[in-house]
Amino acid sequence: MNKGKRTTDVLYVQEDPFGSPYVIALAVIAGPDCHAIYRIVQAETTVGASPDADFELADGQISGQHFRVRINGNLFSIVDLGSTNGSMLNHNQLSKGTRVRLKNFDEIQVGRTRLLFIANRFRTET
Repeated sequence: MNKGKRTTDVLYVQEDPFGSPYVIALAVIAGPDCHAIYRIVQAETTVGASPDADFELADGQISGQHFRVRINGNLFSIVDLGSTNGSMLNHNQLSKGTRVRLKNFDEIQVGRTRLLFIANRFRTET
């Protein structure tokens, strides 16, 4: 042991993951990116065809910044960002710029891509 150096016990405090106690994700169930799963790890997530989108989809029928998912505690919402071809939620057309609440297993359709919104609670140790 070197003189002059002290060892200190470090207590690691694990922070809850984003969205806790939910695991929040978009699963692609049809389209060019079928079977991809994107875990949402921030309060606002943009989906589109642009490399600047948080989740880039390889669908030529969607806009660069097509829609945004917003997480606020246990409230989840989607807004179409003025896309050219629009967005559907559970087979209903979304109005551009209007925020609509999302629920677990809601289906989102943009271009040829269908996504499933997943927001499942997980158990925490007590």
